[in-house]
Amino acid sequence: MTSTSVPEQRVCELLAPLLRSREVGDSIAPSSDDGYIFSAFEFFLPGVLREIHAEWRHESLDGIYPASFRKTGDREIELIGLALFISDQTLTPLHVRLQLSPDFDCVSWIDLKLGERIDGECRREPYGSAKASGTMLHVSNRLDSIDWYYHVGYGEQRS
Repeated sequence: MTSTSVPEQRVCELLAPLLRSREVGDSIAPSSDDGYIFSAFEFFLPGVLREIHAEWRHESLDGIYPASFRKTGDREIELIGLALFISDQTLTPLHVRLQLSPDFDCVSWIDLKLGERIDGECRREPYGSAKASGTMLHVSNRLDSIDWYYHVGYGEQRS
């Protein structure tokens, strides 16, 4: 990605104060004033997916439900949880790692994984179902064993 999109700018604006005020390893629990960070991710992440996956031209996210959100390095976060597809209101696992630029004005590096591949399809569980709230909420314990349906990354981690 060569220019900074409006959704990317918004993610940077909201993440910068959260990252500046925490130490590496700290959990990030946004205050109500900063709680819009997940809404910003709802707009930003589909744009990243659209770069590689044509079907995302007609798909978006309607919610992100974090199981873990923490600072993992200098200007870096990791977000693990569930994402809600807007088209059919189903949930799927989500794992995002990203780093902001030294000026905190763009994403310099991202590794985005979304959806679990089961029998060649992207696993989707109905919002509110017991299966979604049970098994899939434990995605953080299964990161290494998930066969990710979508995986997009760009940029280079910088120290």
